[in-house]
Amino acid sequence: MKTENFELLKRSLEQALAYERGEAEPGRVTIRQRPVKKQRINIMLDEDIIKYFKHRAARPHSAPYQTQINQALREVMRADQQSSPEAQMEEIAERIAVKVAQRLRPRTQRKAA
Repeated sequence: MKTENFELLKRSLEQALAYERGEAEPGRVTIRQRPVKKQRINIMLDEDIIKYFKHRAARPHSAPYQTQINQALREVMRADQQSSPEAQMEEIAERIAVKVAQRLRPRTQRKAA
């Protein structure tokens, strides 16, 4: 469980317990918060992608396939945002250094037996 979801669940349980003890007024207890408003769009996806997500959605206790696609896109978006330009430059520099080192190594020739 993600830390943010755990914290929301913890707060919800604390609110429910406070209500049970008579320390709080009844309120809506939610675990999920939508970070942004959903927008309806039409999108063309490959047939195998739709089939894959619908198959996953058919499993017990799984999210609808549209939600799973949205989550997969959000993960890609987060990964892209987390990769800083500095980290990307370091990775490129490392790859260049490896290639240069490979070319500078003296090549040994094997003698035919």
